[in-house]
Amino acid sequence: TLRRAQDELVQAGKLAAIGQMSTSIAHELNQPLAALRTLSGNTVRFLERGALDTASANLKTINELIDRMGRITASLRSFARRGDDQGEANLGKAVDATFQILGSRLETLPLTVHRHFSSAQLQIDQTRLEQILVNLMGNALDAMQAQPAPELWLEGDVADGKYRLRVRDNGHGIDPETRKHLFEPFFTTKPGEQGLGLGLTLSASLAAATGGNLAVEHPASGGTAFVLSLPLASPQQVESK
Repeated sequence: TLRRAQDELVQAGKLAAIGQMSTSIAHELNQPLAALRTLSGNTVRFLERGALDTASANLKTINELIDRMGRITASLRSFARRGDDQGEANLGKAVDATFQILGSRLETLPLTVHRHFSSAQLQIDQTRLEQILVNLMGNALDAMQAQPAPELWLEGDVADGKYRLRVRDNGHGIDPETRKHLFEPFFTTKPGEQGLGLGLTLSASLAAATGGNLAVEHPASGGTAFVLSLPLASPQQVESK
């Protein structure tokens, strides 16, 4: 009941305060900025070596990341106004974009990804869906930093006109006390500037705005699973992926 009440409060505009929105923008732009730093440095070295094709590919990716950062800030401004933005998103494209944004972090982990979901058109803005997935997968990567064989599962199914995507990791899990505060604004277990405590709050609110929801499970086998449920834009069209 408390979680539902809090989602409605966030939905109504609790995160619309200027200070809170500026913090969330910094949170959402952190991953693209890290990728840009890496790519720009690599491009200079490739140019010095005469590897023009690789440098050109890097510059194209840099342009795409810059465009994405613009979409993120525009989406967050819209989110602050809590308008009636009814977009449509492709799940497969959103997952691919999320892996691109998290690319620099994925390179540091011997991660095994299990993709057991179908691509579908969902009733949510494309950028907002990517925001949610970046938050969920980023948290999963954080939880698996000390795991020698990290594994990430993306599992999907359809029920009652909604698509349920389960993002599950084999990380350290969440202790009982922390579970009570997961969706509270500014609550975080991450040190310093590594965590601002807004990722799950924003994600839950974005899901609720579409008539969906975000829930958490604690598998007996260990790790954590977040279940994102969103309405299908076309209930009859779910493509294999």
